[in-house]
Amino acid sequence: MTKQLIYFSILFFCLLSLDIYTKLNLDTIPYRYISKFLTIGSLVTFTVACFYKRKDLKNNLLIYGLFVFFIGDIIIIDHLNMVKFYVSLLLFVAGKICYTLKFMHKEDFSINRLIPFFIVCFLYVAIVYNFIFPNLKLYFIPITLYFFITLLMTLFAYIRKGVVNRKSYYLVLCGVGFFIISETTMVIKMFYGDVLFQDFIVMFCYGAAQYLIVLGLMFENKILKVGNSTIL
Repeated sequence: MTKQLIYFSILFFCLLSLDIYTKLNLDTIPYRYISKFLTIGSLVTFTVACFYKRKDLKNNLLIYGLFVFFIGDIIIIDHLNMVKFYVSLLLFVAGKICYTLKFMHKEDFSINRLIPFFIVCFLYVAIVYNFIFPNLKLYFIPITLYFFITLLMTLFAYIRKGVVNRKSYYLVLCGVGFFIISETTMVIKMFYGDVLFQDFIVMFCYGAAQYLIVLGLMFENKILKVGNSTIL
């Protein structure tokens, strides 16, 4: 890794730690808005510097998705407001669709590889809904749609194997895995009951997910230029 990437990684996780501390110990207004803006804003800025190419929709999908997540992150801070909650949920869905389109490719894949994936997904959904279903009520459709989009994104991250290099594949897959951990903890917290270290888990796993996906997609191509430097 280049020095720029190392420096950014240190900066990002310091800001993420600050955001977690702010969430757990300080008032939401104004401190949480500042810490969240700095954390995700730094990742957006770094991603634009690495990825942006004019008139290259496929390459810029990561940027669009991350920017939509950024807006959703700011809005959902006030998650007790139902309008803001639904708007942020829609933005997160839009962000995941951008990521899914970025993960897509035209190469063939083995149908047999999908069987264990769908088995695991079925068991995961069955277990989670066993806890949250009685309390979903009016939230059933939006939460189900949200989970569907998450699993769709996971599917396309999963079938990248053999199409991209191993480093890119496993970084992105780990990032998606952290997404699932964060969101599962969140919905169980909201619709079932408290989870040990729930706020830390939700925030750390979400931040790590975004970071790992960006890093994984950086390594999707063997060479990526950041300013005047080159990341191999």
